[in-house]
Amino acid sequence: QGIFAKLIGLFPKNPIKSVEVDVGLGDTGMPHAKPRVEFGAASIQPTSFFGVDYYAGLKLLEASLKESNLTIWIALDRLDEAFQGFPHVEVPVLRALLRTYLDLREISHLSLKLFIRKDLFRKVIGTAFVNLTHVNARKVEIVWHDEDLKHLLIARVKDSENVVAELALANMTNDEAFAVLFPSKVSQGKKQSTTWNWMMSRIKDGNGVIAPRNLVDLVEKSRADQVQCDLRSPREMKHGVPLIEADSIKRAHKLLSKDRVEDTLLAESAELAPLLENFRNKKAEYDLASIRILLSVSQEEARTAVRKLREIGFLEEVGNSFKIPMLYREGFGIRQGKATGTDAETEVEADEDED
Repeated sequence: QGIFAKLIGLFPKNPIKSVEVDVGLGDTGMPHAKPRVEFGAASIQPTSFFGVDYYAGLKLLEASLKESNLTIWIALDRLDEAFQGFPHVEVPVLRALLRTYLDLREISHLSLKLFIRKDLFRKVIGTAFVNLTHVNARKVEIVWHDEDLKHLLIARVKDSENVVAELALANMTNDEAFAVLFPSKVSQGKKQSTTWNWMMSRIKDGNGVIAPRNLVDLVEKSRADQVQCDLRSPREMKHGVPLIEADSIKRAHKLLSKDRVEDTLLAESAELAPLLENFRNKKAEYDLASIRILLSVSQEEARTAVRKLREIGFLEEVGNSFKIPMLYREGFGIRQGKATGTDAETEVEADEDED
């Protein structure tokens, strides 16, 4: 409750009709001031928004929950999708939500839990966010390690009793179950990475963030593709034959890349779409000079563009170069190679596997 509301609360609810101050000198010559406030009849018009005293309502709710020994958590997720089509209101509304989150800490039996992507959080706090210290004190960053992701995947697979029974997965470790489901490698060759590492390298963005939904979607698309393949050309399942073949995983990744370009990169960073389109059907790796030529801007403008593209995970800084992550390459038609020096179309071929 704000200070102003507390001061207003000291007065009767009747509207103020008049205010007077009688100023004069007393018998001793000392000045005096005598205020007088006259209140009118109580107004039938609501004095608060829509006639609701929200603070009083929250206090009543708090008392009821305390008496009932209950605690309510309100979780708000997918906030990045809440204002699609209205980018101008996204930041002020989410800032107001963060301030509301802090205000509600006064109420112990009603709590908010907000899930905000890191890039959106950086955008919202921006500069001059007064309560940032208090927000950071309550912030917990969710980090998914490789083993966490593998456990998530295998746990979902084991949710199906039929699959567990058919493949005898019940007593297998996560690594053993993964080996039953997938081939050892997606791309053959001594220097090629394992299937798990191949997946991890292709579902992370330029900030190194691996969203669990990218892994789940990749496997779902791989499964769907494999089902179609088996319908066209049935195969005999036997020990040592992976449930999902390498070609299905590759095709699934192409679909995933196109989806993430459309539903994540362009949808969530619409204001940067014209900038991103400059990279369509171009090379995968750049230095600052080649980016400046590609965008036809000054060096300082190129640095600003790189900073924005790194913030949304479209570019990954590797030494003195900037790479477009594998997650977005197929969706943008990005070709293997490096544009360097003064010629943005100079191509230096890279190995197929960049793990």
